[in-house]
Amino acid sequence: MHLKHRLRDAGLAGIAGFVAVICLSYLKHWTHFMVLSAPMGASLVLLLLLPSSPLSRPKNVILGHLLTTCVAVAGLELIPDPLLGLGFCFGLSLALMVVTDTLHPPAGANPILIYLSAAHLSPLDFILPTLAGTLFMVGFASAYHYVFTHRRYPFGPKSHQGEQAKAKPADATAPALGRPDK
Repeated sequence: MHLKHRLRDAGLAGIAGFVAVICLSYLKHWTHFMVLSAPMGASLVLLLLLPSSPLSRPKNVILGHLLTTCVAVAGLELIPDPLLGLGFCFGLSLALMVVTDTLHPPAGANPILIYLSAAHLSPLDFILPTLAGTLFMVGFASAYHYVFTHRRYPFGPKSHQGEQAKAKPADATAPALGRPDK
């Protein structure tokens, strides 16, 4: 990728990250929920910069975060020893994300964050912010990619590339001249 394209993409992603964090901060202020956290920031990095990654699929982002949050909340209630509970919840969260095909690495930090916060909140005070934050991030990433990157996150490239493929003759076997695909 040429430097000017890399700088453009970096600038757009940086501005989008700024806007997303500001919006999440206002959402936190408005709902009084802790919607903004380090795992959510890491999810934004994947959604803005690696939208085609299987780990960035909306299912993985939303369900990965919800699953790990629910496991940690249940662990807080059921396992009195914080060290044993944290280890068990972290390991179980990883295994469940793999089994349910919802692997999202930033979500793996949720049990650690929840246990280290030592907050004694109701389960919904953990689950609702997670749901609100992930839904916002997926919606934000969809809008960002649609407007600025010529992708239809989470569905891939915009249709103009598909139209070019349809316009090629079916028997064309020679490689197309011009710029190679990325």
